[in-house]
Amino acid sequence: MKLTLIFAFIALAYGQPFAQSIQRTPVQETPTTRSYPIDGTPLLERQYRQAAEYVASHPGLTERMRLDKVSSWGFTVGTTHSWYVYDYATTKYYLDPSTCRSVGSHCYIFVEDSLWGTRVTQAAVDSIENDFDNRTPANPNEGIYEMDVNAFGNPPDVDNDPRIIILICNIQDGYKGTGGYIAGFFDPTNETNQPYSNRAEIYYVDADPTDLTTAGGIEQAMSTTAHEFQHMINYNYHQTVQEPTFINEGCSKLAEVYCGYPTDDLSLYANETNIYLFTWRKNDNTLVLNDYARAQRFFLYIWDRLGIGIFKYIVQSEQNTPQAILNGALQEDGSSLNFNGLFTDWLIANELNDTTTNRLYGYAYPDLPPSNGEDFYNPNVSGTDTVQNVAAEYLIFKGGSNLSVTFTNPGSDPNLSVKAVEFGSSSTLADVPFGVPFSVPDYGTTYTKIAFIVINEDPNNDVVVGYKASGSGPATVEELKWDTAEPDGYFPWSVSDTLCVTFGAYPGGVLDSVRVALRNGGSISGGVYRFTGNVSPTPLGKPLVAPIIASIYASSPFPYPVPYQNWASVELSSMGISTDQPFAVAFVIGNPDPGVMVTEYPGQNPYHSYTYLTSSEASPNPAGWYYVTDTDSTVAIYLIRAYVSFPTAEDVKPTPAGWKQPLCYVYKPRFRPKSFG
Repeated sequence: MKLTLIFAFIALAYGQPFAQSIQRTPVQETPTTRSYPIDGTPLLERQYRQAAEYVASHPGLTERMRLDKVSSWGFTVGTTHSWYVYDYATTKYYLDPSTCRSVGSHCYIFVEDSLWGTRVTQAAVDSIENDFDNRTPANPNEGIYEMDVNAFGNPPDVDNDPRIIILICNIQDGYKGTGGYIAGFFDPTNETNQPYSNRAEIYYVDADPTDLTTAGGIEQAMSTTAHEFQHMINYNYHQTVQEPTFINEGCSKLAEVYCGYPTDDLSLYANETNIYLFTWRKNDNTLVLNDYARAQRFFLYIWDRLGIGIFKYIVQSEQNTPQAILNGALQEDGSSLNFNGLFTDWLIANELNDTTTNRLYGYAYPDLPPSNGEDFYNPNVSGTDTVQNVAAEYLIFKGGSNLSVTFTNPGSDPNLSVKAVEFGSSSTLADVPFGVPFSVPDYGTTYTKIAFIVINEDPNNDVVVGYKASGSGPATVEELKWDTAEPDGYFPWSVSDTLCVTFGAYPGGVLDSVRVALRNGGSISGGVYRFTGNVSPTPLGKPLVAPIIASIYASSPFPYPVPYQNWASVELSSMGISTDQPFAVAFVIGNPDPGVMVTEYPGQNPYHSYTYLTSSEASPNPAGWYYVTDTDSTVAIYLIRAYVSFPTAEDVKPTPAGWKQPLCYVYKPRFRPKSFG
């Protein structure tokens, strides 16, 4: 298994197994992030505004431009041409010399001359042309052109040529080897006679850092092709008033999946549900990934529920606000549903995702993560939450029995509502009234989990909700763990490196014990700390108890027994450590090192396990907190668990604001793999 070490300059190091030497990456002096693609189209606000003003002041522009160009381009393979390209770093245009490398039935594909034979080959060009013209992963009989046209509408035509020009180039975006880079963009300037216009239907696909000599790079380019072509089509219907970014980007993200390319990490929305649905943070290359995930998930639900036909009404709408666009599209599609009903059903589907209960409350698209919220293992809690406009908060009860909850609406806001999803052998959905107890006497028996979805449909205002819950506390100690599989091995970290696993708040609980899975006989020392909630400068806050010593006396055989047996326990029940706030358990590598076991978890983002590497281990990079990810599809997490008991005391502190996994800013130097055992 290949692993990658990821360094967080803003402070934190995440660690994972097997690595003795690191291929070094130059140290950056400013906070950086790992590499990931973003769309450059939403960043062209000035170009969209200027194009809209130009079109409005030049009636009949498209017809005149077509008359000025009486014949098609007529490009052939080998034709050279220099195209105007926008430079995001300098905010200026430049001419990019390129050569036509393919002519398809619906496209000309040009490649920047400096990239030919290095980052772009004929095989890559042929793959893109074939996907655009002939077939997609979703449909062997239709290419991206037909799929997008059938779903969204027709592209513009100012150059009197039905073929679309795709320019593969090194998009100049200030990329320095880490962080967000622009994978592609559509520039509306090219649809006008303004300076620096190519006067053609053209969009741009990146080839640096996107590497079109690899299968992953080609797939990224083809997904980008489907995405940017939707933007071109969208512009055809919004030449004087740009469609709202959430709608436009949501349709482009839907175009990717509709054509058969992978989704984004949709858990990024699942971890941030209490946010205005139509928020778009175009100036934040990290948080905007959450916005893409939210838009893609919302439009996936619309597609699953209503079919692809509704998207032409969405794209071609003449309305200006997201709600008006969606309400109008629903009406034109013949649905009796309105936006508020669609939004509420979507929020329920995000938690329930079970079409057998009701086909409205689930996705056809597989394996979507459920929404996260505030988890309660003791039903005796109370508190308040502020729910943003057109957003939801999820309050999830997972422990105890005989639940009764009273919700209050202090502002008597008619846009506030609460739904209860009761999970058992068969799940049920119920409306929750305000001001009276909502009782579930068979909670803990028939139903093992209840999720309350607090919904604010107000388009403009946040709403406050109150809640007070009671019931019987859990009779057993609750195990908190992130690992879901047997251990794969351990990392040979250096003396004084620190391994840390973070846990969320468990209101009303007391820390009973912690356990750590070790490879060899011996002891390891550590402590329990208040989690700071941030990876910078450290996840370890106020010590709650330190030091603690975890010991075992025998080494584990290899292959490892199932279930794994070498667990060291540290009893903490007498310490009275409250779990009302997030906390972290950390251990320091000593000499000898008994080896803390790790396992793999699907994903490429940090997942609760972090490692502080000393300067000798991190050199030539600075000492700091890291996490490690498999270069393909998984991250490694430490087998460190916490156990919480819940006293039956009547007075339980109000629940603190729900904690969310912090954002991590990372880049990826490479690790050389080392076998387990």
